[in-house]
Amino acid sequence: MRQAIRHWVRRMFLRGRLLEAWHLNKSRRLERAYCRQLLGLAAQPVPAPVQLNLPRRRAVRSILLIADVMWELDQLVPELRKIGQVSLLDLHPALERRPPGPSRIEAVARAVEDFARVQKSLDPDVILFYARPSILSDAAFEHLRRRWSCPLLGMNLDDKTQFFPYGIFSAGDDNYRHWAAKFDLNITSAPAAVDWYHHSGLPCIYVPPGFHLPEDLPPPGPEPRFNYTLSFVGSCRLERKLIIDQLLALGLPITLFGQGWPTSQWAQRPAQIYRASQLNLGIGLCTASGGMTNLKARDFECPGVGACYLTTYNWELLQHWDAGREILFYRTVEELVEVYTYYRRRPQDCLRIAQAAYRRAAAEHTWEKRFRTLFAQAGILA
Repeated sequence: MRQAIRHWVRRMFLRGRLLEAWHLNKSRRLERAYCRQLLGLAAQPVPAPVQLNLPRRRAVRSILLIADVMWELDQLVPELRKIGQVSLLDLHPALERRPPGPSRIEAVARAVEDFARVQKSLDPDVILFYARPSILSDAAFEHLRRRWSCPLLGMNLDDKTQFFPYGIFSAGDDNYRHWAAKFDLNITSAPAAVDWYHHSGLPCIYVPPGFHLPEDLPPPGPEPRFNYTLSFVGSCRLERKLIIDQLLALGLPITLFGQGWPTSQWAQRPAQIYRASQLNLGIGLCTASGGMTNLKARDFECPGVGACYLTTYNWELLQHWDAGREILFYRTVEELVEVYTYYRRRPQDCLRIAQAAYRRAAAEHTWEKRFRTLFAQAGILA
């Protein structure tokens, strides 16, 4: 009840500039808390990997995916189907129009219970549970364990802001470490987070985001053909808005696709927009105040379909892309403008970067390859 009241008060009184200031203050506090957690762990020796002890280990032929489905339906599910049969429990209908708090937690537990009861013949070889900490509960895990005995894998693509018990945002999307102990194997998209799990005695494997290449999308052609000079695909969030507003104030001709922007268009097929854009803007921040970055699905979806991608500098991306040849980076708005003005007059160079990214992504970065590698490491690949 207290959480619901706080949520209502925020919606009623925190608006406009006041809301921005409140969110920026919270983000700065989170960034400082994150640094303190890292420095505390850095004083300890590097932990040894935690030995896997998967129950009923057998080759993966059937996968049950549980998630609040958004991008997963178009990106992850088609790739997992290349490995085995996929069953899907979409938590979105249970969560829709419910405020953060106990009602969401109970709705998810009930959805899992109902699904387990109805799917009498379903016998998955592995369960992939992708959910933020604020909707997890002991009850949900009990329903899964009672019904199935296969390995239960937890995936988190936001560990930097969710793993540690920050206690800063009232929505409760933190202390994922508590729930990670419920899984047989954890999957993280943050390289540094593997140590955090191992320090806690939890098995974990690093799996960066991947992408799905639409079958009807051919490789980039030999000549540059662009409809947009610079575009951004994504909903309006504060960390994005602060950068976009600066670019618009400077007069950059950026075309926006996604919910919440004053003059945006709907992105029915993002891959087509990426390919039609000479430069695609990425904003890789995971805090509004801009002090932390995180690997994004777009970091692989956009260059993966054969598009020139200009995004926030992130040391993690250098493990997967060749800077200047397959992807472009910026550190500040000023540097973004500098890179933009250089490449906007060189469309052929943008096309060459897009072509190189397409080849690299097809060879290394699909979700199918990600999970085949993961299952092989876990000893459950067919």
